[in-house]
Amino acid sequence: MKTTSDLDSSSLAASLLKTATDAIGGANTALLLFILVLVCLGLLIMLWRMWSLIKQQRTSIKSLTSQLHGARVRRGYASEALAPLLETFPVPVGKAGTTTLFVGQPVDYIHFDEEAGVTFVEIKSGSAQLSTRQRRLRELIERGAVAWKTMNIGTN
Repeated sequence: MKTTSDLDSSSLAASLLKTATDAIGGANTALLLFILVLVCLGLLIMLWRMWSLIKQQRTSIKSLTSQLHGARVRRGYASEALAPLLETFPVPVGKAGTTTLFVGQPVDYIHFDEEAGVTFVEIKSGSAQLSTRQRRLRELIERGAVAWKTMNIGTN
């Protein structure tokens, strides 16, 4: 007689049914088949329920990840707004003859100083880095590719 480990997966159910039938002398084959079908249905229901729970957990994880990202973004915005109040702000905000304007994009602040010139300030918190657009703008500023333009409206 073959052992369970010798059987392939396609003949396992048939072998179990035959063994059970032989054990009770061939009687109640329909009952055994019915019980086998019920066991298989029970297993399928359990697998479906487990899959549903896994999908639910994935959705919960995505939601929590999104909330965490949103919290980080809000903290970054708050840091940008409060940065000029910090002693470590890279330009002297309260100095006479200076003006600091919040722009937001592509840089956070532009600082105008009658003596030192114009300074662009980008605030980053945590491990945030400059975006590709911000890096390009920084390179243009460092190369001196900055111009002054005047526009007159309402004149001929």
